[in-house]
Amino acid sequence: MSTEQVIFQTQIEGLTAQLTGRERQIVELQTANEELERAARVKDDLLATMGHELRTPLNAVLSLSRVLQEQLGQVLTERQQQSFQVISASGQHLLELINDILDLSKLQAGKMMLKIEPVSVEKLCRTSLDIVRQQAEQKHLHLALTLDDQASTIHADPLRIKQVLVNLLSNAVKFTPEHGAVGVEVVSNVEQGQMIFTVWDTGIGIAAADLPSLFKPFVQIENNQPAQSVGTGLGLALSQRLARQHGGDIYVKSALGAGSRFTLELPWQISDAPHAVEHPAAAPSISAGSRRRLILLAEDNEANIFAISEYLDLYGIPVVVARTGPDALEIARTEHPGLILMDINLPRLDGLEVIRRIRSMEGYADLPIAVITALSDDNERVRAAGADHYLGKPIDLDKLDRMLDQYFAKQ
Repeated sequence: MSTEQVIFQTQIEGLTAQLTGRERQIVELQTANEELERAARVKDDLLATMGHELRTPLNAVLSLSRVLQEQLGQVLTERQQQSFQVISASGQHLLELINDILDLSKLQAGKMMLKIEPVSVEKLCRTSLDIVRQQAEQKHLHLALTLDDQASTIHADPLRIKQVLVNLLSNAVKFTPEHGAVGVEVVSNVEQGQMIFTVWDTGIGIAAADLPSLFKPFVQIENNQPAQSVGTGLGLALSQRLARQHGGDIYVKSALGAGSRFTLELPWQISDAPHAVEHPAAAPSISAGSRRRLILLAEDNEANIFAISEYLDLYGIPVVVARTGPDALEIARTEHPGLILMDINLPRLDGLEVIRRIRSMEGYADLPIAVITALSDDNERVRAAGADHYLGKPIDLDKLDRMLDQYFAKQ
């Protein structure tokens, strides 16, 4: 073998060894990637289970505290009223933390689906301001709203954008001293096809060194505010990810003692972000006056059964309880309730399958059914099963009140 052949053979063997090494690295990377995917699925399952396990007892705590407060009424002393307010506020804070963690997890896993629709910019801003108005009035803060003439409508998920604006406004109110000002400015950038929302305040401001940490999960900037100004450390991280899910982003300008300006930039039309089209559920055709005054509560958690039954008893609305899926089917067939409150996680037959079977029964197409679950709001799956309403846990009792008014007048 000539010298050239030896050199060539050596080069081939070297390249072969390199290719073998690369193939081994690829296999190792694929194995590591599969392990990461499995870990991510385990994490998502754990968070979903955690959300369910935390929301279920929290539902009983918040519902029963409101029931007791309404039952006792004027009997409570001012100090006892304050105790109930602390229970409610603490429960709501815990609920916000649970929801933020689950929302952030869904965003990171790419499972957050946007419900894009035309949204009135003015209505969106005024609704967001109204949510923080009471908190602002307690500090004697001036609230302002400025809109340009072209800032009328945007295509976006109204619930999620309102979530972002309320978070920014809540922070602005929280970190603005008494007699200051907080506001929202909206301008349209026609050339760039953008709608620009700016939430500003005259508050304590943020040091330049702290700005890079603002949007990191579970990071809270040290400040001289009182201990009541607590938060989850997730709001800004979640808001930024929601903005980016819409194809936009959030930016901040601030300095110590000079207030802050958080700018939310959104495209007028959402085209690239994954989304689901929202279809409103058809209104039931049976009038409230002709509907039987009876509620079927399909629920297997005894604390929630007690809490919801007690609340409905305040208005004299009778309740019949089913603790399993087959029981719910049988009671719906024999008792003909005027409204069904259906938990999804029922023993022996899950709630969505129960709803599908009820809808297939003759004469039950218009029976109003509300899904109650501690799991994340999956509107498409709920509507596909035939439910008319969604009530997350802890139950929004004001939303339940509106439902009761819709189907039969409360007494």
